[in-house]
Amino acid sequence: MDMKTPASRICQQLIYVISFCLLCVSHIGIAQQNSTPLVDSLFSKVLNEHRNYRVILPIDYDTNSGKKHDVIYVLDGETVVNVVSPIHRIASDWGEVPRCIIVGVDNKFVDGVVMRNRDLLPTHVSSSPLSGGANNYLKFIKEELMPHINKKYATSKRNTLFGHSHGGTFTIYSMLAEPNLFNAYIATDPSLWWDGVYVTKKLKESLPNKPNLNVKLFVSGRKGYPYKNMGIETMDAVLKTNAPKNLKWESVAYENETHISVLLKTVYDGLKFVY
Repeated sequence: MDMKTPASRICQQLIYVISFCLLCVSHIGIAQQNSTPLVDSLFSKVLNEHRNYRVILPIDYDTNSGKKHDVIYVLDGETVVNVVSPIHRIASDWGEVPRCIIVGVDNKFVDGVVMRNRDLLPTHVSSSPLSGGANNYLKFIKEELMPHINKKYATSKRNTLFGHSHGGTFTIYSMLAEPNLFNAYIATDPSLWWDGVYVTKKLKESLPNKPNLNVKLFVSGRKGYPYKNMGIETMDAVLKTNAPKNLKWESVAYENETHISVLLKTVYDGLKFVY
């Protein structure tokens, strides 16, 4: 430190440092309040099994206030919600997006085997014996999970679906199969190569018959060969030609990201696009 610095200036600098430290402590306190999920379950008659889910409530959640909150449903909830929640919290703290309820829809394990391919993939292929149950899973979300969440929490009935990889494939498929179920869809590095680009073919076939489709769709991938290899480039071409006027969509190819790290940027950019 320059010994010639006036005492008043030193005091001012100390005040800035102390204020910054207090702000950081305060933000950490907020993060702790809003980071612990409420883990619960319900029995699904559709799937004939118990399904776990986890809920993270906004820091201003108060059942007595009458305030309603939008809901972000996150597939692969036991892992992906740990990325979505803190980024959403920071974005909402900064006023970029509203404070939402986050619902992580956990995967099911049977005898140590994950039922992810069964639930998230819309068609059955021989190389993946469990695949092909996406319609049942979507029915579970529509008829059981969402009504359960709406009854238990103060929801606005405005919903976003967030999915990664196979979850991203399911997300886009859901937009076509149940176009009025969600207001927005965020698909990060979706596996659109699945079953000979089945979902993209269905997209091309279905969109001309959905002129009133009024939702938002944000899709992300990795720049270069992975963008093409995952099938996102082909999807882009279909949307450019066939998207109805009320479908607001954007696709982004991020540089220098992996299949996992692309999640980080997608959460922030996707939520900002939705809101």
